[in-house]
Amino acid sequence: MASFFKWYRFYSHTYPVRTNLVQTGLLFGVGDLMAQSAVEKRKPDEIDWLRTVRYASIGCAVGPTLTMWYKTLDRLGTKNTIPIIAKKILVDQTIASPIINGAVMIMSRVFSGDEWPQIQDKLKDNYVKVMLTSYLIWPAVQTFNFTIVPLQYRVLTVQVVSLAWNTYLSFMSVGGGEKSK
Repeated sequence: MASFFKWYRFYSHTYPVRTNLVQTGLLFGVGDLMAQSAVEKRKPDEIDWLRTVRYASIGCAVGPTLTMWYKTLDRLGTKNTIPIIAKKILVDQTIASPIINGAVMIMSRVFSGDEWPQIQDKLKDNYVKVMLTSYLIWPAVQTFNFTIVPLQYRVLTVQVVSLAWNTYLSFMSVGGGEKSK
């Protein structure tokens, strides 16, 4: 196990964008599988593997984006002072969170073949609920992330918590209970 962490530390430092692309893609896919099996109660032979691949693909887009986002947030300051951490959380939650959550919900429906009116209906039904839930979880996670976690591990920290979040987001993206096509 120690060799895995040594390997991961090397790659996350040397190739942060690639590492975060792979890890976020994998964890988005796992989140979708958890949504289908644990939340939607699908049996193994009912799993929509194409949906899982689509969701993992979305994660591959999100991972590099988050890598660059955290570097951008560090321009606000790198010291662990309350004003700097508060600024990072405020900027993260008012800019990145609404964009990323909306983009993930839209991309999951586009990849499923929905037309724009259907996507708008899903957003109208679920986006506000997703954002309110997001604001209950992510400020606390980001406080921990910006206070304790080194820059190169922030995407991983977020993605570990995101296993549960991606499960919820995948479920809400398909309609909050409807089985996807």
